[in-house]
Amino acid sequence: MKKILLLMIAAMLPTMAHAAISVDQTTSSAVIRNNGYSAQTADMVNVAKARATGQTYYAPDEAKFKKQNKFVRFFRKLYVYADPAAEDYSFYHHDVDTTPSYTDL
Repeated sequence: MKKILLLMIAAMLPTMAHAAISVDQTTSSAVIRNNGYSAQTADMVNVAKARATGQTYYAPDEAKFKKQNKFVRFFRKLYVYADPAAEDYSFYHHDVDTTPSYTDL
């Protein structure tokens, strides 16, 4: 009986799983969205990682906005000024300045 128990324990030892996950894998956009977080949260994590490495990161809709011509950007900014609920793509992409200015309006 002792031999059978010993053999069963010996058979279970090599089957243990040693899973390892890195920080890059846990902070990827797909993993963040699959764990129930929003796309905005995934973009914020990517911006924070890019800032830490000294790179720039723009979400796909922000990059598309930057490629528009100057008239489209002007009217988009005018629309955003008129509608405060519209996204102006400045969230998380601004320099922190302690002195007030006209851009704070």
